[in-house]
This record gives sequence, structure tokens and C-alpha cells, in this order.
Amino acid sequence: MASPVSISVKSFSATAKASVTKALAAREAAFPKPNYRIGFAPPWWLGIIIDNPLDKVTLADAQGLATDIHNGVSPAVASVVSTAGGEPGCVFGGGHIVCGFILPPDLRSFVQE
Repeated sequence: MASPVSISVKSFSATAKASVTKALAAREAAFPKPNYRIGFAPPWWLGIIIDNPLDKVTLADAQGLATDIHNGVSPAVASVVSTAGGEPGCVFGGGHIVCGFILPPDLRSFVQE
């Protein structure tokens, strides 16, 4: 079993916001001025929810955004996210796109407690 890891929620949140801002700027053609919010669905998922995305957004666009977000967050909490296997992904449905990553097992255990 891995040793306990301590992370600052405030720091993690700031890192996630910065990562989302950078990822959206890099993918402005697919996601121009999106209406979004950062979401956390404990104990499994961290990402953004985009309301009413453009009709032309593809699954590849959304997966790329999820990967960019994950890559931006990973270095800040590498011992938790990168090496433990957090995996980027996306979900389309109901006028929303959710882009982010599945939290790795060590962090899921921490969130459930």
C-alpha cells in the first residue's frame, strides 16, 4: 500500500483552475468563450463542465481538452495524479461536455474518508 500523501485543497484548486484556463486558451477554436465550471464528483472525477458547447465540437476535441487539463494538473500533485494513474477522459450528453480525469485510487481513498 502506498504511503499517505497530503495535498492542499486550496493549492490543488488553484492548479486546476490555471490548468483549465491554459487548456481552453490552447483549444480556443473548438471552445470559444465556453460557459463552464470546474467540478469535482467525489470520489472519482475532477474536471470541467461545459454548458451548451458548439455543435461542431468533436469527441477528439473534448478528449484533447481533458488530456491538456490532466497534463496541467499532474506536475503539481505528481505523487498522487501522475504515477498513480489518473486518466483523462470526457463525457458528452444532455447539452453538456464534461472533460477532466478520473482520480487515481490513492486519492479516491483520501476523498472518501
